[in-house]
Amino acid sequence: MSSKVKGLSLFALTMIAIGSTIGSGVFKTPTDIAQSVPSVTWMTILWVAGGLVSMIGALVFAELGTKISNAGGVYSYLRETMGELPAFLYGWCLLTVVSSGTIAALIVVFADYMQKFFNYSDSMIPVVAGVSIFVLTLFNTFSLKASEWFANIATILKMIGIFGVIIILLFLGNDASSSGAVMPIVDSGEFNWAKAFVGVLWSYTGWHYASFVSGDAKNPQRDVPLAMIIGTLVVTVIYVLCNLGYTHVLSISEIQNTKTLAADAMEKVWTGSGIWVSILIALSVFGCAGLYILATPRIIQQMSKEGVFFQTFAKAHPKFGVPFNAIVMQSIWAIILVFVWGKFESLYTYVTITEWFFLLMTAIGFVVWVFVKKRTEWNGRAYLFTALALIFASVVTWFIVANAKSDDPAAYYGLLVIPIGAVLYGIMKKFA
Repeated sequence: MSSKVKGLSLFALTMIAIGSTIGSGVFKTPTDIAQSVPSVTWMTILWVAGGLVSMIGALVFAELGTKISNAGGVYSYLRETMGELPAFLYGWCLLTVVSSGTIAALIVVFADYMQKFFNYSDSMIPVVAGVSIFVLTLFNTFSLKASEWFANIATILKMIGIFGVIIILLFLGNDASSSGAVMPIVDSGEFNWAKAFVGVLWSYTGWHYASFVSGDAKNPQRDVPLAMIIGTLVVTVIYVLCNLGYTHVLSISEIQNTKTLAADAMEKVWTGSGIWVSILIALSVFGCAGLYILATPRIIQQMSKEGVFFQTFAKAHPKFGVPFNAIVMQSIWAIILVFVWGKFESLYTYVTITEWFFLLMTAIGFVVWVFVKKRTEWNGRAYLFTALALIFASVVTWFIVANAKSDDPAAYYGLLVIPIGAVLYGIMKKFA
């Protein structure tokens, strides 16, 4: 008999929803978004729209989570609703695109912000990022307790940094509207809503990790959806306020041409604060990258144990008990991605398109689960969540197709990994 007691409260679930969503995006992506939309007003509307799309998706996932309580989140949902192949492809892309790419993107942010303190050249950023991933890998492999403590401290620093930036920029900063903050950003013929939405959805990605713990909630049918709603609302408010703070003290041209947005905005208000804000943000994203290095390989290990993924990743380190092969492979690929893509925008584009493809597949899987497999009674609740799943799927389909047709290879290279995974799956099953 399991000794685990279900007991996650609404507050705990809400904190998970918030903490798993807020990462590096709000400190970096407004720069890229500002280059693709016509005004500050539209920037704000995009952040609200991203929160709404995330909330709809979170509600669908929360409903799935109350019915499929197996470990693994998206992997479990896909395997149960769509079959073994989609579940394998999710694990394959988690290893080669989503998690490794997220680690690479976060560490590039770390290197960008630390550059303000150590003043090294741009050519050193990939080197600093690669070394940092190596150090984090060792840290999370051989000192799990220390990595847990560091992750907790990094989360606290992240929240201090975010609320500090909001308060100081909005209430102590001088209005920069005279320098162009409320003027059109780009020529009307150059609007690119889909491209701008990549940065928005990258920043909101993480809400689905909260649905992974629905099986441990006291009252999952009530608390999980409510936590998703409250958490997404809180994150949306934080993101909108942060962007209002940036546009309050910086001109549009300044927002478009900075690598360290939050630090530059703070420097405008409080001379000398930019360096310390850079360190605070760098440490927070460093810890966030460590969480991915620590957590994601365990999903890969679980999949391998269940026979859905390569058996070599099922093995644990004989002394430390960690999924060593998965950790090492993930980190090696993350370092390669740093040198292949180099820029933060390319890395998060590479990740976001692919990750949201699998969120789309999960929403479609929900419809299949309800309508085709008829695994739940047709009632008002089923109609409501099916409608939400279809709305979510429609928006995400537009987002993926619009970006995949662009001339940015980062927008579709991640998707090209999927057919490669399908071939590997066929080989694996043939020789199993």
